[in-house]
Amino acid sequence: MSIEQSKECYEHHMLLKETLDEMHDFLFGDTKHTNDVSFVSKVNLMFEELSFIKHILIGSITAIIAACIFLGQQLYRIDTTSKSLNLYIENSKQIEIKLAKLEEIIRNNK
Repeated sequence: MSIEQSKECYEHHMLLKETLDEMHDFLFGDTKHTNDVSFVSKVNLMFEELSFIKHILIGSITAIIAACIFLGQQLYRIDTTSKSLNLYIENSKQIEIKLAKLEEIIRNNK
């Protein structure tokens, strides 16, 4: 290998090293620019925020489903209670009618 080739290889190597160092600084941070947040840290923060939002959404959907089930049970109880009350009122009316007929029969027999 000639001296010119080795210089050319060295220059190419240094160019690649510089590019690799720039990529490393972009991804993982740079000691020269400590105020800048690295790309990996930004991605990690975004992932944590999205994970938090996902957990909040799952919790809220679960709470809404639980509330709907609870309201459904309460509406079912109200419906069955109203049906029972209507049946009781109807039976009470029938008993009052029968009682009135019996009283009339008793008055007629006296």
